[in-house]
Formats: sequence, structure tokens, C-alpha cells
Amino acid sequence: MTEGRPRTVLFLHAYPLSAAMWEDQKAALEAAGLTVLAPNLPGFGGEEGAITSLADTARDLLKTLPPDPTLLVGLSMGGYLALELLAQAPERFARAVLADTSARADDEEKQKDRRQQAERVLKEGKGFIIEAAREEHRPETFTRIRPMIEAATPQGIAGALRAMAARPDQRDTLRRLNLPLLALVGEQDDLTPPDLAGEIAELGHGERQIIPGAMHLSNLEAPEAFSAALLAFLR
Repeated sequence: MTEGRPRTVLFLHAYPLSAAMWEDQKAALEAAGLTVLAPNLPGFGGEEGAITSLADTARDLLKTLPPDPTLLVGLSMGGYLALELLAQAPERFARAVLADTSARADDEEKQKDRRQQAERVLKEGKGFIIEAAREEHRPETFTRIRPMIEAATPQGIAGALRAMAARPDQRDTLRRLNLPLLALVGEQDDLTPPDLAGEIAELGHGERQIIPGAMHLSNLEAPEAFSAALLAFLR
């Protein structure tokens, strides 16, 4: 990495996982001399509390970052949070990677579904969340993420669902953005497909890169390709 370039990377994890999802990328980037920050968001990975809103969580995160511009990486819910950080304080970031995510707000049907899931998890527990993940992901991916979901609290899951349902459309944030941007997406991501990554890249004057063969959790499905894309872009 060239002297004087930012050396700290902030990783923001997906729902309903934890910072453990970034283990492969953390190892690769630290081996390249970068400092990695990978916090567990409230209610996940043993962290107490729950997300009240993405805006509040972003404000809290900004207080923890070093003074120099940081490299930003967020996947899925982590991408939503990354966009909120870029909306609040774009000057705090040198480059951004938005992976398997969307700049659009949820439509009414999706908002309703998230809020119903939030109520259900508080009443029933997270068993149905785990079973949904089993159906949604490949067996080897589910094996990796199951302990992360089991570590999440029902309150943390409910808070994240409500926060995602309430998040604003961030396409104007991308239009105003003035930093290098990479939209990464799994080729077989059905939740936030490649066309949404293309929209992010186009609005943010950045580039899109598709990870061959990967589904929604592309960093876990194709860790070497994902890490290589990060290193090439963040160096």
C-alpha cells in the first residue's frame, strides 16, 4: 500500500450475523498491512443492546473511528449502514465498498414483512429465523452462519429488522458522493441482485464487480475472490 494512503478498514456485517463473517477478509487485509475494524452491531455477536435506527448506529460508529479517513466495507445490512455513514459524514471515508446491498428503501410490503418478523421473533424466539437461513443458503454457508445467528438476541434481531424497514432511500447520497466506490455482488444473489449493484455503481460514479458463482453472502461463498477484489480496490 502506498505511503500516505488510508490504512484502516471498517467492516460492517450482514443481518442477522456478526463480525465473525469477515474472518477471511480480516486475515487477508491484515496480511497486506491494513488495520481492520469489525465491530459487532448491537444485539449481534455478543454485543448488548439493539439497533434503534441506522442513523443512531451510524452516529455512534463515527465516534469510534480514527481521525484520518477510513476505508469502508458493508454487506447487505452492513451496506445499508455504510450508506447512512456516507450520508452523515462522507468526508470521514476515503473509499467505499457496498456489497450485496441496495440503495433503495424497502417497499411497503417488505416493510410490513420485516415488522411482522420483528414481532414474531420477540414472541417465539429466533428458531424460524434459523430455519429461513437454512432454506436460503447453501449447506456449507449455513454451517458457517448458524452460530452467528444463534449468538444474536431476539431483541437485536427485532431492532435490526425495524431499523431496516425504516431506512430511507439513499440514492441521492450516492449521487452526491465524491469518493472511489465499488459495488460488489454475487452472480447468483437473488436478494439484492446484480442490477441493484449496477445502480449503486452508476449513481455513485463507481464500478461494479460480479463475484462468479456466489449468492447473497458473497464474501463467504467466494472468500478468495471477494478478498482479492477488496485488496485490488483498497490498496
